[in-house]
Amino acid sequence: MNMKRILLAMAAALLTANAAAGKKMQKTPAQQLIGRLQKLQKKGVMFGHQDALFYGTTWKWKYGRSDVNDVCGDYPAVLGCELGGLELGRDRNLDGVPFAEMRRQIIGHWRRGGIVTVSWHAYNPVTEEDAWHTEGDAVAQVLPGGKESGKMQRWLGRIAGFLASLKDDRGNAIPVIFRPWHEMSGGWFWWGSRQCTPEQYIALYRLTHEAMRRRGLRNIVWSYSPNAEAGDTPEHFFRFYPGDGCVDLLGVDLYQNNGRQDFIDQCQNELHIMAAYAGKHRKLYALTEAGYRNTPDAAWYSSTLLPGLQGFRPCYVLLWRNAWDRPEENFGPAPEKACAADFRKIYREGAFLFRSQTGPAQAATAKKHNRKR
Repeated sequence: MNMKRILLAMAAALLTANAAAGKKMQKTPAQQLIGRLQKLQKKGVMFGHQDALFYGTTWKWKYGRSDVNDVCGDYPAVLGCELGGLELGRDRNLDGVPFAEMRRQIIGHWRRGGIVTVSWHAYNPVTEEDAWHTEGDAVAQVLPGGKESGKMQRWLGRIAGFLASLKDDRGNAIPVIFRPWHEMSGGWFWWGSRQCTPEQYIALYRLTHEAMRRRGLRNIVWSYSPNAEAGDTPEHFFRFYPGDGCVDLLGVDLYQNNGRQDFIDQCQNELHIMAAYAGKHRKLYALTEAGYRNTPDAAWYSSTLLPGLQGFRPCYVLLWRNAWDRPEENFGPAPEKACAADFRKIYREGAFLFRSQTGPAQAATAKKHNRKR
């Protein structure tokens, strides 16, 4: 009798242990994406493009079209999206993209194996002008005790609602890389270095992180991405860093504004700073925005961008958008641009990973892929 009780107790303990282990092994959508990004990073650097599926230099709202695909026959692995305007309750973002269309494209891109990153150029909560209006001491006003703290919580609720609405065919949450309050080391946004102290910025970032956690979102991979600086240092790069507990991916926004070599040197320096920290703290890193306005150098990809990346493997590089209505807002490849031939060349050479090479998203979380490229 005693032996029977012992055996029953052992069986019950084993079942409990197995259940606990199974629960422990269940990863959140965000953790699954982090694992997938780590695996893809070992294969190569993913190519990304902002608003790639919404419009291009000569078109807009054509489902299935992309300037990148028009040039090389493949889609960006990383799709950049923008939420600015959602906080005000609008149905289109600040660039005119309908949020319903954005949701549809995000779901389709994810289903086909793509990665999604989301930025948020939030309007100024004091003036309700766009993010580039820096008046009103806005960061101080949205923190606890500030006169606009309630408004910020409502805004964060709208952002959370959109991110929570991203579901696959089975109703599972689609994970995204969320990049709020970017380029804080510059002074052009209301959350920038001229408008708030590092302590205030960190409080804003942590407030945002906590708001999403409190609302139950488990599909956010968090990015911290200052703007590049000539001669940048780790001390400067991490001046506004909210802490490892709030950040999964380090990023930097870098555009060519001067000569070719200046871009290469700056890119190498920023990547060195990020890679060194990422290696020690188990973080991902990426070139979260990049480009050369209108790409006047026909060989820019092979002569400047690739040398800038040499020796490093960020998980992705995202070029900024090709605006159909603003010719000066044009950073990626397009069929009519002089850089198109160079882009096709680096595509054939396998310089970057594209969507056809990243594998279906749902399958990637369940098993390893042996796709040959």
